[in-house]
Amino acid sequence: MNKTVLQIVVICFVATLLAVGNNLVNSNKVPWIGNWPSLSDNSDSVWISPSYEKGDPPTLRLSQAFDRFTSRTYLFVDAREPEEYQSGHIKDAINLPFDTFDDHWAQVEPLLPKDAKIVTYCSGTECDASLLLARLLIQRYGYKDIEIFFGGWPAWNKHKLPIDGKYDE
Repeated sequence: MNKTVLQIVVICFVATLLAVGNNLVNSNKVPWIGNWPSLSDNSDSVWISPSYEKGDPPTLRLSQAFDRFTSRTYLFVDAREPEEYQSGHIKDAINLPFDTFDDHWAQVEPLLPKDAKIVTYCSGTECDASLLLARLLIQRYGYKDIEIFFGGWPAWNKHKLPIDGKYDE
């Protein structure tokens, strides 16, 4: 083995040790075994509401929503009612119920900076609250970087992705 190859091997080994060490002490650990959505059941299709119109925010597949979640640069906003949110929601999601928006906006507004990257979701493909909330945040409050995950809580829960609360049976 020549000197250059040996140096490359040593550098890779040291880099691996440093990465593992960093992951062990870092509060934002990368999981050793990922809980990635299974796409073998065609669950990764894009759901679009019948109310969806040209110019509405883009929609996300389950895998795209999970990518946004794992990036830790997006805020997930749950448009369901507080009772639904309390029983289980996407980990660290903020509750901003569309149907009672005005009752909750003052509390939630400080948690949503204007330049935030936001993913809205609700109770799945039969629910338009995430679309309506996204429209409201854009039109009334000037938010720009919003996407909609129409699969919502049912798709996230079905695949046992990270949540706060308990999984539905």
